[in-house]
Amino acid sequence: MSLSGGSAREYGRRPQLPPAASGVGGLLSRASDRANAALSLLVLAASLLCWTPAAAAGAAEPVALRRFALVVGSNDGGPSRVRLRYAQSDAQAFAQVLEGWGGVARADRLVVLEPTVDRLREAIFDLRGRVRGASGARRVEVLFYYSGHSDEEGLLPAGARLPYQELRRAIDAMPADVRIVVLDSCSSGALTRRKGGTRRAPFLVDESGRVTGHAFLTSSAAEEAAQESDRIGGSFFTHYLLSGLRGAADASRDGRVTLSEAYQFAFHETLSRTERTAGGPQHPAYDIQ
Repeated sequence: MSLSGGSAREYGRRPQLPPAASGVGGLLSRASDRANAALSLLVLAASLLCWTPAAAAGAAEPVALRRFALVVGSNDGGPSRVRLRYAQSDAQAFAQVLEGWGGVARADRLVVLEPTVDRLREAIFDLRGRVRGASGARRVEVLFYYSGHSDEEGLLPAGARLPYQELRRAIDAMPADVRIVVLDSCSSGALTRRKGGTRRAPFLVDESGRVTGHAFLTSSAAEEAAQESDRIGGSFFTHYLLSGLRGAADASRDGRVTLSEAYQFAFHETLSRTERTAGGPQHPAYDIQ
């Protein structure tokens, strides 16, 4: 579906445009009253995942740390939904960055393209088994990436639904110190919306020590479409997230790109590049515990 500057990841309907108050000003205004509460969570953001250019040069990862990744790309959302163009290629590009810059060994990286919902469940189960078998590693980190169709209730590989609640339970059950979920799909912000929570501005960069917990990053708010661009040959969010991980997000110029820096870069670039598209402004969201 053609848009001015891109195409929306729609599911049989036009994307719902956010209200006028949902612009940057309104977003920051609504977020300001949560700033103090959010700061207690921000301390873990910077060191959840550190993406280092040294890994691209062949530097060995410390034996103490082992990272696993499941990367999923699905253009097919079922017969009633417009087929996406770039979900598969976005997933493949993400997997390459994880191996080249993100410290994920090829043997610990699982890429699944065009799965059925049952195949997706099997892949998640396989990932959990691999993580459980990571004996000898003092620290284990897990990353799940999905690019494809979704709605307000769950992921939609090949048109069948994997509920967000089921996904969260599966990720929370991973025996890992840190669990990261990145969803580049329409309405994926519903995954982060709990007890009336709303989308927020990017979290602050903060120095912190070794942390545990989870981070869920989504490309759009619960009521928004995630947009693709023919010009960049992919989705806005994944394109700018990967650009950030490759080095563009290194705001501190220390040769390392933290998860916080990467998300902040992707948030600002995605929002600014979609403000004038037919799909309207796209607001990435997050949930950190």
